[in-house]
Amino acid sequence: MTLGRTLSACSLVLFLGGCTSLTAADQDSVANPDALPAAADQDSVANPDALPAGADPNLATVEVEFVEGAPKDRFVIQNTGACGLEDLTVALDLSSSAGGLIFDTSATGAGVEVFQPFEVEEGDIAQLVANRVEDGDTELALRIATLGAGDRASFTIDVDDTLPQGELGQIRVADSEISGARVTITAGDSAVTAAEFSNGSIARAQLSPCPSA
Repeated sequence: MTLGRTLSACSLVLFLGGCTSLTAADQDSVANPDALPAAADQDSVANPDALPAGADPNLATVEVEFVEGAPKDRFVIQNTGACGLEDLTVALDLSSSAGGLIFDTSATGAGVEVFQPFEVEEGDIAQLVANRVEDGDTELALRIATLGAGDRASFTIDVDDTLPQGELGQIRVADSEISGARVTITAGDSAVTAAEFSNGSIARAQLSPCPSA
């Protein structure tokens, strides 16, 4: 800080009754009031549970995210809407994915090297009996008893691609390789809602309006 700036700051405070050392951040705030956080930013800090950008508070919205990992891959199902959901059915279909993805659940079969069986990580999840995933399958169906607003459920499994020259090899899945895969979701008696995974490994489905909408 230059001597001139120090004298100016002190002169202002002396006029008010004293001189106090100002930090660089304080001086910038005085010199540039526009640097203060906008009201929207303050609200975000005060309310970290605010709905994600673009989410309609009157709709039940579910996001399904694929997370590549080692040795286990992960699917995270989150209720990003404003109302709780019950009797949720989530069906994954990898057959239309860009990378020709398959589930690798056993040492023998179509999968490559490392395998991981289906395993619940978080939430009240159960595979539908008639649709239990086997090695080499491209489809998997789940039932989630309840999923409150903001809550999430997740499971781990191994996913491989079947491309001869995959971007990360066949035992790892790039974001671009799951694009095109689909998820269908129902909650109770609501209509079936379908969504497609984007290049960012997320599928977002907006269901019927919340009961209070």
